[in-house]
Amino acid sequence: MAPIVPLATPVSTLVECPAKAPAWFSEARAQITRRDLGCHFHAVVAAWTRVEEASRFQQGPTNLPAKGRPQVVGTWIANRRGKRGEPVVEDIAGYAEQWQKWWDSLQLRWRERGEEGEWKVEGGYGEEGKEWGPLYQWGVNGMLSIVASLYFWGCALNEDSEAQAKWEAAVRDVAWMLEGMAVSYGMFKGRW
Repeated sequence: MAPIVPLATPVSTLVECPAKAPAWFSEARAQITRRDLGCHFHAVVAAWTRVEEASRFQQGPTNLPAKGRPQVVGTWIANRRGKRGEPVVEDIAGYAEQWQKWWDSLQLRWRERGEEGEWKVEGGYGEEGKEWGPLYQWGVNGMLSIVASLYFWGCALNEDSEAQAKWEAAVRDVAWMLEGMAVSYGMFKGRW
């Protein structure tokens, strides 16, 4: 099998919500697309949609690990994923640092870092795109938390170019990983 090549490129408009999507997905998707966060975030939403479609909108084998997760995300989950209000990120720099540590803790042994410590988003995926480790979670308790966490972070941004750059790097990295997962999940066609 040839290595999976990343497909995550900026998407000018949001993909439509699949007609067959269950309520948990369509409600979450509506919440995380209320504000237009740009073409790179659209790529995250598109790839996440492909992952969930490929998994037939089922719940994954376990939950995405919560250890180290930003408290804002935990509060959002406790508040029935936004049904009791959307969380607000007040300390952008602190959130960015906590988010990055959480994301780093979820990364796979085949991922490589660049010269400045960033995760590389080029080339193929390790293990021929079959090894996703703790990220191998879909459904309401899966990658939705990652996508929502980026949305909350993006909504909190102001004119700080350094904060914007960190968010954009995180968005590109998540989009790249989700694209690889979408291709991998698509091969299974819901047969886990």
